[in-house]
Amino acid sequence: MAWRVLRHASATVGYADYVGVLDQAAACLPTGLEVIFLADRGFVHQELFQWLRRQQWHYRVRLTADTLIHFPDRRVVPVGNCSPPKSRPFLPPGPSPGVALGPCHLALAQLDQPNQDPWLLVSDEYTDLTTFDEYGLRFDLEENFLDDKSNGFQVEASRLDTPAALERLFLVLAVATLHFTSVGVGVVRLKLRRWVDAHWDQSMSYLKIGWSWLRQQFRRGWPRMPALWLDPAPDPEPAMASRRKATRPKPKWVVAFKT
Repeated sequence: MAWRVLRHASATVGYADYVGVLDQAAACLPTGLEVIFLADRGFVHQELFQWLRRQQWHYRVRLTADTLIHFPDRRVVPVGNCSPPKSRPFLPPGPSPGVALGPCHLALAQLDQPNQDPWLLVSDEYTDLTTFDEYGLRFDLEENFLDDKSNGFQVEASRLDTPAALERLFLVLAVATLHFTSVGVGVVRLKLRRWVDAHWDQSMSYLKIGWSWLRQQFRRGWPRMPALWLDPAPDPEPAMASRRKATRPKPKWVVAFKT
């Protein structure tokens, strides 16, 4: 719905650089919709949290380890010092992560996997184990990056080097992504995925399923699928980024209280 291409020296950008995208997205959303904002550590900005409160959006944002926590008993410690043991989340009863952000709630966890940084999450609502699942949805974006790049549109090979040209390109890709994904969902709902995907598990994204279907549709006289429309019903067959990731057991959380 909204994006902006920036020429920038690093992957971390300031609030003034991305607030226009948030305003554009908010204008596209229908009124009365419950929104949960998910963001990584590069978006811990006081102005952002103020914007979210004005919009009445909920949020689950990952904190950097050096973010100062002001506890009700007046202790001030970096949130990284509160990181619990592996697979034993810490759900404190609502300290305030820094005076600038205001009263919030924390959910802290260390995954039982090698080379994994702890999840230090802040939320505007009381936290429980579902807070980790909600924030985990942010990583679904990585699969979209894969379709934009090596697994699909090959954006890195476009050789476009100006932000304006890349923004126009991403407009085309946004429409194409919606079209291909809509077709792919239609194929799966009609139990026709085997026509374009010979794997016995869901290894292709809906975008790639739709892409493969459209390649053959007119040549073979295959049925047309709904375009530019997504069924709001639950995902019939969720895609997976890789077999290795799919076979990896999901983390099982055990609550640990820490004082």
